[in-house]
Amino acid sequence: MRITRRTWLAASAVSVGNLIGGRLPAQAPRQPIKTARLPDDGLAKAPETEVSLELIGGTAAATEHAQAWGQRLQKLGISFQTRQAVAGDKAEVKEQKFGRLRRVTVVAVLDRNGKIVCNDRTFTPAEADKLAEWLRELKTYGAQGAPQGKPLFGLDERQFGGVLRELSVPVNVDTEGLSLEAALAKLPLPEKHPLRITPEAQRAAQMLDSDKKLQTDAHGLSVGTVLAVTLGEFGLSFKPLRTPDGKIELAVSPREAGQDAWPIGWPLDPDTPQGQLVPALFKTVPVALDDVPLTDVLAAAAQSSEVPLLIDHHAIEREEIDLSELKVTVPNRKTTWGLLLRQVTFPHKLGRRIVADDSGKPFVLITTLKETLKNNPAAKSEK
Repeated sequence: MRITRRTWLAASAVSVGNLIGGRLPAQAPRQPIKTARLPDDGLAKAPETEVSLELIGGTAAATEHAQAWGQRLQKLGISFQTRQAVAGDKAEVKEQKFGRLRRVTVVAVLDRNGKIVCNDRTFTPAEADKLAEWLRELKTYGAQGAPQGKPLFGLDERQFGGVLRELSVPVNVDTEGLSLEAALAKLPLPEKHPLRITPEAQRAAQMLDSDKKLQTDAHGLSVGTVLAVTLGEFGLSFKPLRTPDGKIELAVSPREAGQDAWPIGWPLDPDTPQGQLVPALFKTVPVALDDVPLTDVLAAAAQSSEVPLLIDHHAIEREEIDLSELKVTVPNRKTTWGLLLRQVTFPHKLGRRIVADDSGKPFVLITTLKETLKNNPAAKSEK
């Protein structure tokens, strides 16, 4: 099984000591992790960038509109040139690099109605300030523009594929029972994409209980998934962030509901029944449970099915659910591990999702019912 482009689109130097403000318990080793040293605003300096605007106009009306645009853009300090269209011309944003110099050229069409059209953007004369804002964005981030609010975290498919490969490396170390700093120090994080702790994440980490330890054993899953679940337990998340200089870092920020963050597991192929992707969870087994701790059932299911199982502790605790207090009873019957996990979690406002790590390896994620229903796969995937 593999994570496809369709799946991607569907999911839509700071030391570790600095993560909690430089204060660590005396017994905790200070083990630095490789992160990017960036300015306080969190953005690497962009290379020197020149942005030019070329307007293609082929009608007399367009020429008249160019004069009106010229007056508006001159007040905004923006220069442009108009020219007749030639064979092969198209609206586009091009970028060239010459050492530290980056040259961005915007080729747009000035239509007969006076609108400037370029790719998926259209500007009327009354929106000259919006055009100016876009050009300033291109000056900062280059032809791709700012990454915020775009699919694939603002990366193109080549960039996203590269990050996914780097984060698909399996984790062969145990981190359960470690502090956040110690756990991050043991993970095989990619040197190509350094980890950066944002100021907001540092402030959030300062509020953590200094004795808090990681509860999840994610051994054998990909480093991206393990990093997401590790940070997630401590109320943090990460995502690949394209900086103004074109590099990609892994930016850590506070975990918030609905935010654009690297997921703890990707959706499985919606066109393939889950019974085919994870047959061990759909094998019939005899079950009889009488007031058994839910945590014991989860552990037995993972061990017997040999399918990794992760628990989204942060989301569950946020709903004020105490896993250690939950018990389950199931009459003597035959069922599958997959159905059993659903049956024992649902009464406690919990749910199970079957997802895949960054390398395509399936695992079970136990989280709140709210999160499960929000990401509920198509019904046919349960067949």
